[in-house]
Amino acid sequence: MSTPGPSRRSIKREQARRREHQARSLDLVQRVIVSFLIAFVFGTFSTVLAAYLAIRGDQDLPHFSVVGLWIISGVLGLVTAAAILLVNRRRPYSPWVLLGLLPMVISAPWILR
Repeated sequence: MSTPGPSRRSIKREQARRREHQARSLDLVQRVIVSFLIAFVFGTFSTVLAAYLAIRGDQDLPHFSVVGLWIISGVLGLVTAAAILLVNRRRPYSPWVLLGLLPMVISAPWILR
């Protein structure tokens, strides 16, 4: 007598579970890569703008323009953080979105003097 092997139904269930696991794994990798790209491109823009305004802003531009661009760098940081949260299927109005204000907060002492 031979021992019965797995039934066709259990084999199909196992194959479906493997496909679902692979799809979830690929989805996670895609979200991480897109999140990194968003953070790098837009976060770098916000950080460099805030740094430029802190270092050379008053020498190159009138003060009201420096403050306006400084606020824009903060808004861009908030939008960047919200986009990363949305890509990762989180609420965009989470407290984590405040991390987008980090370049603005760090440059504040030089801008508001």
